[in-house]
Amino acid sequence: MLKIGLVGGTKVWHARTFSEMFNGYDRKEAVKKNWGPLYEARVEKDARITYVWDVNKEDAEEIARICNIENVVSKKEDMIGKIDGVIIPDDATLKQQRRVVPFLKAGLPTFIDKALSPDIKEAEKIIALAKKYNAPIMSASALRYAKEVEKFKREKNQLGDILTGFAICGGDLVFYGIHAFELLYSVTGPGIKSVRNIGSRDKDMVVVKYKDGRNFILTVYRKTKYLFQMNLYGTKGWREVNVTDSDYYYSHMLKVFVKMVRTKREPFPPGETLEIIKVLVLGKKSRKGNRELKL
Repeated sequence: MLKIGLVGGTKVWHARTFSEMFNGYDRKEAVKKNWGPLYEARVEKDARITYVWDVNKEDAEEIARICNIENVVSKKEDMIGKIDGVIIPDDATLKQQRRVVPFLKAGLPTFIDKALSPDIKEAEKIIALAKKYNAPIMSASALRYAKEVEKFKREKNQLGDILTGFAICGGDLVFYGIHAFELLYSVTGPGIKSVRNIGSRDKDMVVVKYKDGRNFILTVYRKTKYLFQMNLYGTKGWREVNVTDSDYYYSHMLKVFVKMVRTKREPFPPGETLEIIKVLVLGKKSRKGNRELKL
């Protein structure tokens, strides 16, 4: 049985979702606490969240009670030596990554929820620290693992060479735009040259230029309706991809994390995560004056 630690964010959507998918839940208690949509997908029988910590111990105790997490610790470091891997969920502050240091120094396979950091230098330091201590690291938007993306990848040859396209979602460019961009990036891959934001505050439109000449647009409007969509255009055709199955992309991402815990092998290079962070952070910076900034 793989033992997973959950560190922080227990009052927020992702921590609850991940706990539900690993451990199941007490439906009556979850409804009583207004947990919102409850997920039926499960990761696997041989992996469980067994330890949880949060700044607010009452929040940790609530998620432990509802999702049958056996141990609530007073210090996050107390779970080191008792777990095989750790998840640090998004806590809606963009500061959850600051909790990662003791776990990387312990060499633990670690998942840092999106976004890895809103600061490029900090992101670089985290990746360097993981490498120094041989700690497998993974940070991603779950949209990378969408069922709809998998289907598109099986059929993408029908489009010929993909020349351009766009992805769109609502929210803030870094905090939520990572979903739309990682959706796009999972198909278009690495190799980005520069970014230029031609939008305005709360209406970001980032032109993403690749070294091979391809151009794509990332659109993140704060007031748009909840959606994750991309369109791709190739030499033989085009395709629209709408992602709706969150049950699948959350559970599949967690399965990939469990595989990393077992094999100690990262599912994709951390350099890809860093490139994504650079696009988002520099994309936001380039909005002032619509400047083109090189990665």
